[in-house]
Amino acid sequence: MVANQQVKCETGQPVRVTLLGASEVDCLGQVASLSGASMRLLLDRAVPHGAAVRVEWDDTLVLGEVCDCGAAGAQFSVGLNLEHSLLHTEQLARLARTLLEQTPKAPAVGRRGPISKGRES
Repeated sequence: MVANQQVKCETGQPVRVTLLGASEVDCLGQVASLSGASMRLLLDRAVPHGAAVRVEWDDTLVLGEVCDCGAAGAQFSVGLNLEHSLLHTEQLARLARTLLEQTPKAPAVGRRGPISKGRES
């Protein structure tokens, strides 16, 4: 995780969790704790150990790996090791749209470019 980006959220913060892989699965949950590069979520489903996950809330996206999962009453307590974070996602989306609108379309060019005939000796 990038050290100078401090991921912050409140305990109880609602989150959308996506299990990444061949078939992505979404579920909703809430943050139980966040400390440095570790996060604990409460989810309605079990998540396999080692699964790659994307967690999103407000203007933040983090990627991590499940390090543990166990029953916690009617829910599951899921521990994550956070690997990457992306903050201010709304601002980044606006910037991307602006840049795409300003970028002129390049003319189509053949694979080998134009053919020129030279003089034979």
